[in-house]
Amino acid sequence: MTEHARSLPRRVLDRLAGVNMWLVVAAGFALGFTVSHFDGPWWLAFLCYLGGGFLPVLLSTVPSDEDGFEYEMTNRKRAVYLLGVLRWAFTPWGIFTQLLQLAGQGVAYVRYRGDLPSTERRAPETELRLPVEGEWTVVNGGVTPDTSHSWGIFSQRYAYDFLRTDDDGTTHAGSGTELADYYAYGEPVVAPAAGTVVDVSDRRRDYPGVGTALVEWRTWDIAGNHVTIEHADGEYSFLAHLQAGSTVVSEGQEVAAGDLVGRCGNSGHSSEPHLHYQLQDTADFWTAAGLAPRFHGVDVERDDRKADERPVYADREGGDGVYLWAGDRVRQRGSTP
Repeated sequence: MTEHARSLPRRVLDRLAGVNMWLVVAAGFALGFTVSHFDGPWWLAFLCYLGGGFLPVLLSTVPSDEDGFEYEMTNRKRAVYLLGVLRWAFTPWGIFTQLLQLAGQGVAYVRYRGDLPSTERRAPETELRLPVEGEWTVVNGGVTPDTSHSWGIFSQRYAYDFLRTDDDGTTHAGSGTELADYYAYGEPVVAPAAGTVVDVSDRRRDYPGVGTALVEWRTWDIAGNHVTIEHADGEYSFLAHLQAGSTVVSEGQEVAAGDLVGRCGNSGHSSEPHLHYQLQDTADFWTAAGLAPRFHGVDVERDDRKADERPVYADREGGDGVYLWAGDRVRQRGSTP
């Protein structure tokens, strides 16, 4: 879709989606404080605070022209998603989670004195394979600001979301209203490299409201069921949204690359079954800073034109590993279907 073919509201939404989320937050709260300071209407101050808190959530559902994969939400689903997050955000555990994440961001920022890891700085040593078997599609993620999963959230800056799709790009059979409809649900999740399991969570339910764009509102653990694996010093794989009761590893257990650790689920803040993967510098999800993972031994199906202006994605042969980008269809060489 060209810029001129889009409606004015959509063009404004696209422009806002390209703004740093923390600037949007700061602007909303600054406006709210200003209205309160000058004795403006309480409802106007409230709307400013509300916009600062939740406009970034809404904007996170808007794909940019650079995403490389138009995994678009309808306006109706976008509204439902926002209402679902609002439903969670005003619970005691939702407020606690938001404060925890904000504090964790500060810890990570201070740890690096603002000079956070990049593809060139604090590059990881661990040689990673894909954390899944068979062919999957990367629907969110990249290593540049305009292709990132969540650039403004330091732990998820270099994260990836993996889904299984059919040849038409559809993620489920049937109506998509049952967890079992989704191709990714129950699929094996494996260790991306050898290491030691340092954290396992397996008690969160798989949110049953798939196909609605809603997310789980009853949990403070937005990552849901997860496994954390320590590789090299200061390099940890974090695999999230796993299926309830599916983990087959325990804390302290040694694993090899490709070993089964659990199965793909819909726990935590997940609107449909998928695997969230990130490489991070500490075992703690909340205070971690993300590291840019390179994957080895991977076949990548990607439109060559996508990398013309982004050399970081140009290498698909993977001698030193490859960076993935939303829209890539990927398969670990030698993996099972």
